[in-house]
Amino acid sequence: MRLQPIVTAWLLAGLTLLLYGFRLTAAPVTAEESAFNVSAQHVHAGATPLFFHVRDEHWLQPLAVYANGAMRAAGGDDMAGRIASAALAAADVGLVFLIAHLITERVWIGIVTALVLMATPAHWSLAQRGTDAIFPAPLVLLWLWNALLFLKRDSMRSLAMAAAALGVSVYSHPAAPLTAVYLWTLTLIVARRRNRLRLLAATLVFVAAWLPAAWWFFRHADTYADTFGRWFVFAAHARDPIAGLQAQINSNTLGVRASLYWGFWDPSWLFFAAKDTAAPLLLLSLPLIVLGIVNCLRQADRSVGAILLGSALILPIAGATLGAPHYLSEAAGVLPILALLSGLGGDYLAGLVSRRRSLDNDEQAPAHGWDSDHLMPRS
Repeated sequence: MRLQPIVTAWLLAGLTLLLYGFRLTAAPVTAEESAFNVSAQHVHAGATPLFFHVRDEHWLQPLAVYANGAMRAAGGDDMAGRIASAALAAADVGLVFLIAHLITERVWIGIVTALVLMATPAHWSLAQRGTDAIFPAPLVLLWLWNALLFLKRDSMRSLAMAAAALGVSVYSHPAAPLTAVYLWTLTLIVARRRNRLRLLAATLVFVAAWLPAAWWFFRHADTYADTFGRWFVFAAHARDPIAGLQAQINSNTLGVRASLYWGFWDPSWLFFAAKDTAAPLLLLSLPLIVLGIVNCLRQADRSVGAILLGSALILPIAGATLGAPHYLSEAAGVLPILALLSGLGGDYLAGLVSRRRSLDNDEQAPAHGWDSDHLMPRS
């Protein structure tokens, strides 16, 4: 890859970190953030569990806790979790620039995409929260970037890195294990015509990332019910997969989850501010997202549009299984994807404008393309 896009991505990420870091300590630490801080203190004291018990049935995934502990070791204190979240949100901005540049090969589209994500209220808010909400997003973007590189260049290395990124994301958030399985299934469907041995090898990389969890549950079987047993597959369903399948297709279950899923995509919530509450997304991005969807459907390479639209639809699904309305903290990974669609919408709009100007110039030109002043064919 050329150096210029990498440098630009770093600059955009650095600018985002400065912006998100401003007034990072202004709000008091919440109870949810305190849970991560307490667990990080245990890490700082030498504890190294895979999952962290908070109270009763409440457990934490490891990535955010260990990142908090690392920042705490560097002197972050109770703001360590917020610093880690802001750094990862800055990485999101750099990565969406690289992905938009990879798709369109236009620097300005990448910059527009990055600026949209940088200014998205929900992304900004989650970036200043010392929890695990933002942690899946950069890993999803690493998967997407490498998957697109594989589709474009047929690089086994890129496919393996895409699998590894999704595998690591399994430990980033309670909604991540289910999301990772769905996204890797999407990868296999989109790339089904590629070399099957490569797809199998990458799938083994993805499966290998689950081995630490398997080892943990082998040694601490009693922890499964309150961790993966709530986030991924219920313990009873793991013992009886047929009963689990029947529970998933139960009309009442499907109805509740469909209602929550639609509630997540409700435009009145996503784009229009409620009383004393900012909308999660910029209203300006709404028409751009619509144009971006059109652009994806018109892509010469259908696989690019399929993986972008598919990931946007998939990322909120796991959150709907956790039972909370407007569950943005469980689906933060969709925010960069929507910013990417906004960037592609800007690209499509620019194409429409340039095409219109070209048609206007053709209409104003003399007949047969001759210049009336110089009697020379127009170039």
